[in-house]
Amino acid sequence: MKYRLYILFFLLSVIISNTYANKFDGGDVLQRIISIDIKKQSLEAALDEIKNQGGFSFSYNPSILDLGKEVTFKGQNVTVKAVLTNILGYDYEFKQIGTHVIIREAFSLTIRPIDQRKRKTREELQRLKENILLKGRVVDDSTGVGLENVVVYDETQKVLTLTDSMGYYALNVPLERMQKGVYFRNRGYYDTMVQFNPADDENEVVYNVGLSPHYKNSNLIDFDLASLTEGQNPHQLNVVKTFVPKKVDIISNSIEYVERRTAQFTLVPFLSNNNFLGGSYVNRISFNTLLGYSAGVDRGVEIGGLANINRFHMKGAQVGGLTNIVGGDVAGAQVGGIVNYNLGKVNGVQVGGITNIVADSVIGLQVGGISNIVRENVRGLQVGGITSTTRTSIEGLQLSGIYSYSKEVRGGQISGILNTNQRDIKGLQLAGIANYTQDIIGWQVAGIFNHTSHEIKGVQLAGIYNYADTLKGVQIGLINVAVDGKKGVPIGLFSYYKNGYHSISYHLDEFSMMNISFQTGTRKIYNYYRAGVSTFTPDYLDGYQGYHMGLGFGSYLAKRLLTEIGVHGNYNSNTSEFEHTYVRWSLMYEQPIWKGISLTAGPSVNYDPFLRNNEYVTPPSFYSEQTDIGHFWLSGTVGIRFSW
Repeated sequence: MKYRLYILFFLLSVIISNTYANKFDGGDVLQRIISIDIKKQSLEAALDEIKNQGGFSFSYNPSILDLGKEVTFKGQNVTVKAVLTNILGYDYEFKQIGTHVIIREAFSLTIRPIDQRKRKTREELQRLKENILLKGRVVDDSTGVGLENVVVYDETQKVLTLTDSMGYYALNVPLERMQKGVYFRNRGYYDTMVQFNPADDENEVVYNVGLSPHYKNSNLIDFDLASLTEGQNPHQLNVVKTFVPKKVDIISNSIEYVERRTAQFTLVPFLSNNNFLGGSYVNRISFNTLLGYSAGVDRGVEIGGLANINRFHMKGAQVGGLTNIVGGDVAGAQVGGIVNYNLGKVNGVQVGGITNIVADSVIGLQVGGISNIVRENVRGLQVGGITSTTRTSIEGLQLSGIYSYSKEVRGGQISGILNTNQRDIKGLQLAGIANYTQDIIGWQVAGIFNHTSHEIKGVQLAGIYNYADTLKGVQIGLINVAVDGKKGVPIGLFSYYKNGYHSISYHLDEFSMMNISFQTGTRKIYNYYRAGVSTFTPDYLDGYQGYHMGLGFGSYLAKRLLTEIGVHGNYNSNTSEFEHTYVRWSLMYEQPIWKGISLTAGPSVNYDPFLRNNEYVTPPSFYSEQTDIGHFWLSGTVGIRFSW
């Protein structure tokens, strides 16, 4: 019972599809307007020029045309048909099929009064329906070698065959179809159409045909389809090679023009209401039980149990149980259970259970459960559960759970672990662990470290380490490093800029007569570190050790007069405790005495919010062991500084 239902379903799908089949709407090619100037060119070259300007292809039997004949014609804004009629004359007629123009010899008619016209007899009508065996050999016209896999088919594309390895073919064709023309088509060769009119008692026609090479590389597939490039052929993918029969591949890529149908129902590519011609039909509705293969989807929907394969474009909604493969562009929504593989652009929404691969660009939303790979640009949002990769640029947001990569970013690049950008970012680069880019204008934020190999204009914020070749902004981190940091502002525990400010100084203050300090950063703002021990001081300071750390601000209030502020800590080696932590602001005068060497002196204001009056072990002045001074006290420093 099950098998009967499957057979019934298949037959119904064939009937429905054939009922609603109609030609692909490519417009009236013969009425297209072109401007052309041909001066003593061969007919073959003239036809190539007309074809290129009009955006279509010719099919004809070379034996009916003198391709070497010189022709001359000049016309502005004339129709293709007018040009052809002018250079070929009225002995030929032209017919359009898809994006092909068929050239064939015109039939001469003798007009007779209607009462003298002979009606066809029943026998003659029956004869037109009879199949005639057409057989022969197809060879390369220039070499005489038999051509394999040449498609021999009638005008309706319903009956066809392929030549064997020696170029031989045999095809049963109804007589009326033979009179309208049988086509010989092979990739890389000129189309050839031949009309036959066998005698009444003839049931077999033997015809050998030579095909003229058209392209320098006859192996190119879909080379002359303006909508695709060589790199957009889905048959180059191993999954397509594996599951699409070779015969379907050959036929689809040999018959260039496509038709539009309302519906396609497919079990596998060769079990379909379109038979072996699935790759020659664009469908409005495509339902594929296992694996579907078609020319494309136009403003419709396609659903595949396992996979959908479209040679050209998909416009509408496409859902694949495992995968979707599209040779051209996607406009709409595409959902793949595991993988979406697009050789063109995606303009809309693309969702892959595991990964999305786009050979061109994405405009819209791309979501991959594990990864996204885009060869060109992303304009919109790219979200990868683990990785997001764009080989050119992001204009929008690139978001990944672990790793994001792009060549350029205009917007945001966010990753749970690592972001890598090859060129520049304008916007935000945010990572849980690390960021890398060449240039950035905006914010670079990482949990551990940031690396900008060239220049940053903005803010670089890291939990531990920031590096930039050129800093024109702010670095915030425990360690900040730059080669050129003259226009930068470092905020952190340690900052080092190769062309920045560095100094070592010796000075004395109220706690010690021997203090050594080191400053590093820029002249505007720098880190300083100070260590001091008690030497030649009163007894109450015996055992004193001081460790000081802070930020210095090198803003000159006047010539050679600058300020410095920092947090200081005093350590007592006798008690092994930090006994005093306070904030010091100094007004420092610098007097240069040699290149890079200067004398320094100036007063200081000190503040300790936790100071208890009359109970201080380490006194805040030179003068007494205990002093009632509150939270503030005044002091001063004098010393010598070596700067570079």
